[in-house]
Amino acid sequence: MSLRSRLLGSALLAVGVAALGLAGTVAPGFVPSPSSPNGISFVNPSHVSLLAAPALLAAGSVLLVGGAAAAGGTDRSARAALVAPAFGAAAAFAFGVGLVLAPASVPETATNPAAHAVLIGRGSGIAAGAVVGAALAPVVQASLTEDTAALVAGAVLLLAALAAGASDPVSLLTGGLGGAVAVGLLWAVDPERWRP
Repeated sequence: MSLRSRLLGSALLAVGVAALGLAGTVAPGFVPSPSSPNGISFVNPSHVSLLAAPALLAAGSVLLVGGAAAAGGTDRSARAALVAPAFGAAAAFAFGVGLVLAPASVPETATNPAAHAVLIGRGSGIAAGAVVGAALAPVVQASLTEDTAALVAGAVLLLAALAAGASDPVSLLTGGLGGAVAVGLLWAVDPERWRP
């Protein structure tokens, strides 16, 4: 493992963590609300929340996976890249239950059926957008490594996320764009793992 690879990996990890951190500050989520019948209310911290959050979640997830691979000096692996969509979905859920907006209420919100109905059901557009963008990483890697199983898994994740977020096409588009930009950045700075 070369020094260049370690430094590149560290830089990519830092940018990935920063993107996820920024996503946490703009992602909408639940906060306690005694006046609400369910005890929680959904808050958008910014007017660009629904646009920025999926893109930042997808980009951050892809850059974390790419950075970990570069820092560890591992060979290209489509199966390892399948972790990116899971990171994106988990971060979207964590921010949705108020990890940044109301950290003390996360246990209550995470077990609240009203929050589940929105975050997992009809309001899952941000998570779906994050998964769409992050699923581009395993699809690209599987295409390069000719790993059919990983390609099928990545394509299934991509299609499932498109179906789940069909009611929120803007989140799907911005998430896909964020993931594509992250893969493009990896293509440019880490050609050993991301170019044919």
